[in-house]
Amino acid sequence: MKPILILYASRDGQAERIAQTLALHLNTWPVQLCDLKDPSAQTIPSTAIIVVASVRYGRHLPEAVQFFKRHTQLTQTPLAIASVSLSARKGDGSPNTYLKKLIQQHQLSPIAALSIAGKLDYPRYRWLDKQIIRLIMRITGGPYDGISCVEYTNWPQLTAFAQKITAHLHQRSAAG
Repeated sequence: MKPILILYASRDGQAERIAQTLALHLNTWPVQLCDLKDPSAQTIPSTAIIVVASVRYGRHLPEAVQFFKRHTQLTQTPLAIASVSLSARKGDGSPNTYLKKLIQQHQLSPIAALSIAGKLDYPRYRWLDKQIIRLIMRITGGPYDGISCVEYTNWPQLTAFAQKITAHLHQRSAAG
């Protein structure tokens, strides 16, 4: 059986952590976990592809965008997308503006799509990033003290996302 390929694009480690947790939830299938910065990982034959990509300053990370630009024939393999951003901290997991734009821009048809919150970790950020994120958090009503470390990721949402993917793949495999 070919593995489920989980590709992630992460800057501060939270999208990678989400991808790792997702892999644990998909334990009924073989899983291959790879950083999108590694181009060789993107050619692994797979049962399904899951892309976990961070949003930074309103845009998905470049390696995720480049992946979708290079792989325009993703209709043959089931695709799922998890978009990680602090703006998703108030949402219910349904696709937000960033994820909808990514799907529309690259004409994707994912079997599952999730907007999931990341982690606010001021101590890890470089000075300029910290100032920009403080401004964004102030505007959006989040902590802007420059020292907070807050985990916003809704892990039960991720579990439900994994279950949706698994159900789709089992149904597809039963169909033949």
